Amino acid sequence: MNRIRKHILCLPCAALLLPMAACGGDTLRSFTWFVEEIPANLDPQIAATSAELIACTHLYSGLFRQNADGSLENDLCESYTVSADGLTYTFTLRPGLTYRKARGGEAEYPVTAADFVFAFRRVFRAETASPYAASFAGIRNSAAVLDGTLDESALGVSAPDDTTLVIQLSAPDVHFPEKLTLPGAMPCNEAFFDSTQGTYGLSSSAVLSCGPFYLYNWTSSGLFLRRAADGHLVNSLRLVQNTDTSGMGPTELVENEKCTAILDSGSGDTGLTELSYSDTTWCLLFNPDTVFADQALRQALSIAAREVSLPDDETLYTAAAGIVPDGAAVDSLDYRDGAGDLAAPAGDGAALYAQALDEVGVENLSGLSILVPESADSAYVQALNGLWQTRYSLFLNVETVPDEEFAARCASGRYTLALAPLTLTRSDPYALLAIFADDAGDCYAGDEYAALLGRAAAAAGRSRLSLLAEAERQLAADCLVTPLYAQQKRLLVDPAVEGLRFEPYGPVLDVTGATME
Repeated sequence: MNRIRKHILCLPCAALLLPMAACGGDTLRSFTWFVEEIPANLDPQIAATSAELIACTHLYSGLFRQNADGSLENDLCESYTVSADGLTYTFTLRPGLTYRKARGGEAEYPVTAADFVFAFRRVFRAETASPYAASFAGIRNSAAVLDGTLDESALGVSAPDDTTLVIQLSAPDVHFPEKLTLPGAMPCNEAFFDSTQGTYGLSSSAVLSCGPFYLYNWTSSGLFLRRAADGHLVNSLRLVQNTDTSGMGPTELVENEKCTAILDSGSGDTGLTELSYSDTTWCLLFNPDTVFADQALRQALSIAAREVSLPDDETLYTAAAGIVPDGAAVDSLDYRDGAGDLAAPAGDGAALYAQALDEVGVENLSGLSILVPESADSAYVQALNGLWQTRYSLFLNVETVPDEEFAARCASGRYTLALAPLTLTRSDPYALLAIFADDAGDCYAGDEYAALLGRAAAAAGRSRLSLLAEAERQLAADCLVTPLYAQQKRLLVDPAVEGLRFEPYGPVLDVTGATME
């Protein structure tokens, strides 16, 4: 299986795009990306959707930025030092930093160290409900500030002067600089924020950018960002919806310049540059509040299920290495390399099934259904059900429902057995595994599992990875979740693009260093 350790796309230049004339005679090198919804919010401290993350990555700069090869470079930070104990980071900002208004006009507000202090305080204000509070939980006093025990002035972030920023941690974290590339760590000017009277990031007039791009236009039809022309660098980013493409396939959309890159779950040669990855594992989910409270029954079905042949198209499906999709990372550490592949369920399936019938107190199981989303491979479902029938004389009804209904029923526990796609929305697998630690959720794995995930939430680096791996092994050993196969996907990109940074879990793109011939 192809494992992606860094989700970076450095693409060779192999084709020529016809340039479009921009205002002022500059060549407009435009990169177009389809989004499900046009961003409704450009506040970096609360940006959460894929479209918001992409927009904020380009509109705002932080202390560091990731290069196309995955390395970090100083961005608004000119230099920094770390104390010997690894707890105190002192940053010196580049001089003369300013914000820009919509259409690129310079704002009257300078970027100062106090803006970073205010940004982090917003992250730990309960009313902000920032998704970045967990990422920066290592900042001193952050938990107490978030729950209101301490005033926000006690947060371990301070600005001795306009160009000096000090961040104090409660424990050393070698991955802290990388976390500072997240939108939640981007500066926010308090005076401007207050002037928007609760509308910060919600309209063009309530946005101040400090990143490589500025806000050019923001309408119901799209979000359009620009920067000054500089050689072959992409200088226009368009986030639009796929609404008028007349049924074109992914390859046609790129070739006809409707978009510059697109996600695809197909196979075969396209003539475009491709990056393969997997963000989804198809698994059996057993509802422990039903007859599947019996572990022997879960184990028997899991043993047989792992013997089912994969769907025919080998370029789209591979055997699952674990519940967590391949390519996940924890603080830049490859998760599967650290966690190892999960062993398939072991034992005598027939004996376990007979044991389960005895424990349940019935001669056979009838009237059971397996819930399946419409997006599942129907031939695979038939083969899976057929093997259970042959092996155990177990006849399951197959209930196929729309994907949205499937998700709602799983979330509310209205199923007995399900064939479910588990998809990463961020490279860190914590959120995916935490689904099973919620006692109000679809497949509660028990108090011991929940406590394990709680410890993982407060950890970092290899410790966090080890705890998450232990949780994954526990799920698999209990046969509450049985991984079957990984679904391969790919990013198709116009081959004229080089230097695009791509993070598939979200997904997130960064064209800051990308060029287009």
